[in-house]
Amino acid sequence: MTFENLSWVLVVLSLTGNIFVIKKNVTGQWLWAIANLGWIGFDIYMEAYSQAFLFAVYFGMCVWGIIAWTKDNKKAATPEPA
Repeated sequence: MTFENLSWVLVVLSLTGNIFVIKKNVTGQWLWAIANLGWIGFDIYMEAYSQAFLFAVYFGMCVWGIIAWTKDNKKAATPEPA
């Protein structure tokens, strides 16, 4: 796979993740996290260090989102005591 093809795969993952996030589905956060890891590696290889840093921050925000959304989903699924 060429780096050009890899970049398009990462674009598709990023956009698909965005669709899931719009639908408030945590799968989007997971897709973004995977894509962000790919972008970090891609940007480091391309020596675009500021962009690699940006995607590292985005990755951290995805982890935060996954944790927060998972907690919220557990709260919503837990029945309240009668």
